[in-house]
Amino acid sequence: MPKWHWPIDPDKVPRIVVEPPGPKALEVVRRDEELIMQSFARWYPLVIARGYGPVVEDVDGNLYIDYNAGIAVTNVGHAHPKVVDAIKRQAELFLHYS
Repeated sequence: MPKWHWPIDPDKVPRIVVEPPGPKALEVVRRDEELIMQSFARWYPLVIARGYGPVVEDVDGNLYIDYNAGIAVTNVGHAHPKVVDAIKRQAELFLHYS
């Protein structure tokens, strides 16, 4: 276990409180279909609200182990305090230029 504390115990995951896709996820998917260019393909109706370490939580409160983690979170997980702090410090200086 890392020195920082996750708000969710990874040993209690997965935890399904609403059968997926839940009502909040379906609403986001419906809205996306209206607003997002159709070149975007949603392969499954999973709408993630937040992540903690190796766990993601959907908009309906279901918890999953993030086996879909990409290069940005594979090594340290979601919301690692050192990474969050570095992003905040950089955002105060400069974010984007095109």
